[in-house]
Amino acid sequence: MIHPNSEGNPTSIRIDLEAGAGYIYYSNGEGRSARTVDVWKDGQVAADYDESGKLVGIEVLGFDLETLSHARRFAREAGLSFPVHLEGVLPA
Repeated sequence: MIHPNSEGNPTSIRIDLEAGAGYIYYSNGEGRSARTVDVWKDGQVAADYDESGKLVGIEVLGFDLETLSHARRFAREAGLSFPVHLEGVLPA
């Protein structure tokens, strides 16, 4: 069950360039994760949910086109928007 903010837009985005990872928050107040579900490739894209089953955010481990397309597809299928500016965050 997914219950993002009322517009389905991310509330914030965190990027760790050193780790090559990002986190897209959909929960107001950046809630705590109680459960993580692998969306693609053993957690390369994962969704975090709080105790009530609301989506907290989507974690991406890599900013390559393939990883981001799987994260974007998950968000779209859940009725959420996904930031388009993440591609190319890391230098080639």
